[in-house]
Parts: sequence; C-alpha cells; structure tokens
Amino acid sequence: MKTKLKTVNIKGRQYVEVNERIIYFRDTFKGWAMTSDIIELDDTRCVMKASIFDENDRLIASGTAYEKESSSFINKTSFIENCETSSWGRALGNLGIGI
Repeated sequence: MKTKLKTVNIKGRQYVEVNERIIYFRDTFKGWAMTSDIIELDDTRCVMKASIFDENDRLIASGTAYEKESSSFINKTSFIENCETSSWGRALGNLGIGI
C-alpha cells in the first residue's frame, strides 16, 4: 500500500518530515510501538537509537542518529530532542515510511 505523504522541498529534494511519518505510523500500525534509547550523551553530543516493534513485540526496524550541540541553530538549545527526532525519522524510513 503506497500513500502519498506531504513533502517539503529541502535543498531541491522532496522530503517527508518526521512529524508526517509519525502521524502515518500511528494511524496505520495500530498496536505497534516506537521507542528511543540514548546510546551516548555528554555536554556536546548525543547518539540515539529508535526501534519499531510490531504488535508481537518483535523488532521490525531501527534507526540511529548523532547530533552535536551548537552544530545548527536548533541544536544550540535542543540537540538531544533533535537527535531523538532524527533517529525516529531513520527508523520510520527503514520501515518504508516517507522514502
């Protein structure tokens, strides 16, 4: 089943934002779960892993992300949150949503 998700243009490419992927995931995969775990965290960087589990608690997809504090405007105040969002986006992409 292919569904057209809303995209935005980022540097000339069409991109499905993570919030759109999450909405689609929650609407489509009832009973499934998405978790995130901090793999590494210090004052300047964060590594996170997001995991997607089916209704039988079987790991179906995962994604990791790395963010450095102050590497972008948003990371100056929210590098941990941005890292989590990025890991969710990668996990959802690995599930086939938004790619």
